[in-house]
Amino acid sequence: MDSSCIYPFYVNEYIDLNLPEYSEIAISGSAIFIEGGVEGIIIYHGVGNDYKVYDRNCSYQPSLSCSVIDSVNSGIAFCGCCTSAFLISNTGEALNAPALLPLKTYNWSLNGSNVMHIYN
Repeated sequence: MDSSCIYPFYVNEYIDLNLPEYSEIAISGSAIFIEGGVEGIIIYHGVGNDYKVYDRNCSYQPSLSCSVIDSVNSGIAFCGCCTSAFLISNTGEALNAPALLPLKTYNWSLNGSNVMHIYN
């Protein structure tokens, strides 16, 4: 497997944003981690009903077991393994080396009762 690409993984998750465990995502500019994807999923809440959804697998040497986004601050996601940072408030692009590729994104939709569907 080429170390520059993230393994394709089937994602079909439904989460109810009204549930207490997702209350942190209610505020614009916030992010949460959920199960799913290759190494977990990051949901970032932009402005209004705009969300960005990414895999937590870092795009730099994604096959390493430590290659996982472990924190988010002010719309920037950080990999504790390689020190790369990604702008998740925009397109997930890498902000610094060693990562050159953006984080893997997932599609999402939101129905009227605040149930988010995350898929690829």
